[in-house]
Amino acid sequence: MNRQQTILIVDDTAENIKILASLLRDEYTTFFAKNGNAALKLARSKQPDLILLDIVMPEMDGFEVCRALQEDPETSGIPVIFVSARGEEGDETRGFEAGAVDYIIKPISPAIVKARVKIHLRLREAVAELKRLNRLAMDANPMTGLPGNTLVMEHIKNALENKENVCVIYADLDNFKAYNDKYGFAMGDDIILFTVRVLKEALAAVNLEDGFVGHIGGDDFVVIVPSEKAEALAVRGVKAFDDGVGRFYNEEDLARECICANNRQGEFQTFPLMSISMAGVDLAHGAYSQYLQVNDACAEAKKEAKRLPGSAFFRDRRQSK
Repeated sequence: MNRQQTILIVDDTAENIKILASLLRDEYTTFFAKNGNAALKLARSKQPDLILLDIVMPEMDGFEVCRALQEDPETSGIPVIFVSARGEEGDETRGFEAGAVDYIIKPISPAIVKARVKIHLRLREAVAELKRLNRLAMDANPMTGLPGNTLVMEHIKNALENKENVCVIYADLDNFKAYNDKYGFAMGDDIILFTVRVLKEALAAVNLEDGFVGHIGGDDFVVIVPSEKAEALAVRGVKAFDDGVGRFYNEEDLARECICANNRQGEFQTFPLMSISMAGVDLAHGAYSQYLQVNDACAEAKKEAKRLPGSAFFRDRRQSK
C-alpha cells in the first residue's frame, strides 16, 4: 500500500487553515503552521510532499519563507504553491521568483485547489522517478543493466535504517575464472547473463518479481529479499543454476565433469564445472547496524558457502547481543 502524501498548510488565520485542511484531508495527510519559523521547522522535520503557503504573515512573510525553503538543501525540492488574497501581477511574479511552482488567489475555488495540488504532486513524483532512473543508469552495470555498488549499498543502508526484516544474499560463481580462461570472455559474459536470468526467475518463483538484484562486478551479485523468502529463493537459484550451466560446456568437459586450465599461478590444473555459492546475511535479528558490518558478514558467509561442495547456500543467522 502506497504512503499517503502529506501537505503542509501555512497561514496565520485559523479559518483559512481549516478550509484547506477540510478540502484535502480525504486524499492527503495535512498538518499546519501559523508562522514562517514554525513552517520552516516543520518542513525540515516532516518533509511534506507539498506546501500551501500564505503571503501576508507577521514577522516573516510568505516570500521570505519560500526563499528560505529554496536555499535549504533539505527542503529545496518541496514544491510550494502560494495561496494568497494578493492578486496583483507583481505579487505573482515575486512568488515565482521566490521559487513557487504555482499561485492561487483567494477566495479559493475548491476544484482549482484540488486540481493544482494533484498536478504538482504528480509532477514531483515524475521528477523523483526520473532522478531515480538517472541514478540507476549512472550506476548500472553496463553488461547486465543491474544496479551497481552504489545502489546496492544504499539499499542495504535503507534496510538497516528502517529495521526491515530482510536477508542480503551474496551470490558468487565458483571456478568462473578457469571457465573464462578456457572458453573466452564472450562465453563468460553468457554465463553472467545466464546467472542474472537464474536469479530473476528464482525471485519470480517465490512471488518477488520486483525483488532487488544488484551486480557488483564480475561474477558477484547481491539479492535482497524478505527473510522468510531467503531459503526458498536460494534453493531454487541453486537448482536452476546446476540444471542449466551444463549447456555452456563442450561434450568432452561435460562428460568429464571438469575442465583443464591454468590456475592463478599459471600452473596446469583440473577444475570442477562451475557452481554457485550463495551466502545469506539476515538483518531481521538486529545483529547489524552499519553497512560495513553487513559487508564483512557477507564476505565471511561467502567463505563458508564456498567450503561446501558444489552449489550451496550458507545462511548467517547471527543474533543481536
